[in-house]
Parts: sequence; structure tokens; C-alpha cells
Amino acid sequence: MVFYLGLFAIMMIFMLLGRVTMSSIWAWLGVIILALVAGLRYETGNDFLPYKTIYAGDYSAGQVEPGFLFLRNLFNWIHAPFWLFLLAWAVVTLTLFYFFAKEYFRPAIIPIAYYLSRFFFMRDMGQIRASLVCVTCMLALKFVYDEKPLPFLVIVGLSATIHVSALFFLLIYPFWLLFRRINFKWVLGFLVFGAAVGFVAPKILSVIIVHTLPRYAPYVTNANYLSSGLFDPVTLMQVMICITGFYILNRGMVSNALIGGSEKFKFLMVVYLFATLTLLSLSQLSTIGGRLSTIATTTETIVLPTIVFSIMPKKTRTLSMVGVCAVIFVLIFLISGAYKTFIPYQMAFKV
Repeated sequence: MVFYLGLFAIMMIFMLLGRVTMSSIWAWLGVIILALVAGLRYETGNDFLPYKTIYAGDYSAGQVEPGFLFLRNLFNWIHAPFWLFLLAWAVVTLTLFYFFAKEYFRPAIIPIAYYLSRFFFMRDMGQIRASLVCVTCMLALKFVYDEKPLPFLVIVGLSATIHVSALFFLLIYPFWLLFRRINFKWVLGFLVFGAAVGFVAPKILSVIIVHTLPRYAPYVTNANYLSSGLFDPVTLMQVMICITGFYILNRGMVSNALIGGSEKFKFLMVVYLFATLTLLSLSQLSTIGGRLSTIATTTETIVLPTIVFSIMPKKTRTLSMVGVCAVIFVLIFLISGAYKTFIPYQMAFKV
């Protein structure tokens, strides 16, 4: 546990230094440290043993997508050890996330530090395919905003060869075109409607999946993948963030000094609304809802810091963000019990 608390403390220090100096060096240091932690682990995290087995060649047809297998075969061809495969994956994922973060927020270390609290353990140390796809799809958002469908389709299509969930992200393009002028009242109405759909849609979808996609039947029949309530803590948190983000847009409170203008923030909020509505409408199918919405939810790394820096007094903004990161870290990593999967932290080789 001390290792992870130390990692969190280091990232918070980098955040403070990055805000004071406005230098990208702190963001790069954050990326390097997170990549090393995720890439040099040994028998640590939810995905280590399954992917180690796949890397060794023990997998069934259709178990993983062809793009992932291509990369796996490439590393096998050069006789790279599994730890090098993991390290390369983490370096690419977190480097690409840096480029996404700096596109929408300055300094980039702030979204990166929040990423540690919110997503790092479940993705880069738990779902390496999904982590890379989430980031590549975030880079594709630029082409949605610029209304360039072809490069958007190419990036998402390639991402789908790594993890098929990327195909659901294709809906972002028409969703933005339809609702880019949405106002605060309509957002509230959509959220209420999404919650109402959450009582009906999961039952219909469950029947469809059981009869047409039996491979995924456990996700709609096994209690471990389901939720009995409409609002779990993460969904409730997303709804609150969504409402707050659109509220500050409605009141003209967005701090343009850090994000590339209120129009870009509204764009990200519409993407975040899509993620939140997905979670709400599939609330009882918690695993499916989480996996389908998780790509768009990555915008939270920009959305939440923007909210904090827009509503808090100037001299308290960065410290407030440290507090937010601490709360999320405690809720998602400690109180949830997720930390048990990551203790003790072991490295691929002794140093």
C-alpha cells in the first residue's frame, strides 16, 4: 500500500509544480513514471495472468481481436519477453494520453494526475487493450469537432481491431451533430429520460443477447456483472459532473485560460453526456454499460479539472484539484477494495 500512496503523492507534487511553472516536463515525468509502474509489474493487476497466457500462445479462436494478435505476434517474432510487451503497451498508451490532454488543458499534468486517481489502475494495470483504445478514440475526437468523418472512421476502425468496444464509439459523430446546440434544460430532460430507459432497456437487451450472442450471455445473467440499483456511486458521480459541467456552460463560467475555449468544452461535455446516458440506460447491466461508455468517459479527465478551475477561487484551484484527486483515489482504489488486486506490487525483475 505504501508504494501506491507514494505514487499518488508524487503525482500530486508534479501537479503542483506543473501548475506553478506551466512546464510540460512535469507531465512527461508523470507519463514516464506511470508507464514504468504499469509496464514493469509482475503478477500484479487483473489482467496480468490472462494476457501472459495469451502472449505465451494459449488462447482460443475469437478470444482476442486480430489487431492485438498482430502486435502480440510481432513481439513474439523478435522474442521479446512479456514484460517488454507490457512496457511498450503502457508507454504508447500513456504517451498518446499526454497528447490528448495537452490538446484540451494546460498544464497537461493535471489531467494526467486525475487519470491516475480515476482510470490508471482499472485500465493500464487491468485492461490494457481497453486502455489503449480509450486513448486512441480520444485522439479521434479532434476529427469529430472539425467534422472530418473519414479520419475519425479510420482511427476508430483500427481501434476496434484491438478491442471491439471501439465500434460503439462511432455513435459519437452523429450524437454530436444532433445535439451540439443542446441547452441546460434539455440536458436535464435527457438525464431523466436516460434513467427511465434504465428500467426497461436492460431487460430487452438481455433477451437479445441471450438468444443472439450466447458468448456474452454471462454479462446479462451472472449476478457478478449486474447491478440491482439504478445509481451506483460511479454513475451518480457522472450524473453530478454532467449537470455541473453544463451548468457552468449555461452561466458562462468556463475558464478559457486553461482549456481551448468554451466551445471545445461544450464539445467534450456532449461526449460526456453520451457516456452518462449510456450508463443510465444500461444501469442494471453494470459491466456492459461500463464497457460501452468507458471510452467516452475518458473525457472526464478534462471535464472535471475544467469544472474545478472554473468554479473555485483562483488561489485555491490547484489545491482543490489535489483534494478532488484524493477523494477519487480513496473511493475508487481504497474503499472499493480494488487495492487488494494490486498488493503487493512486484516488478518483472529485481532492481
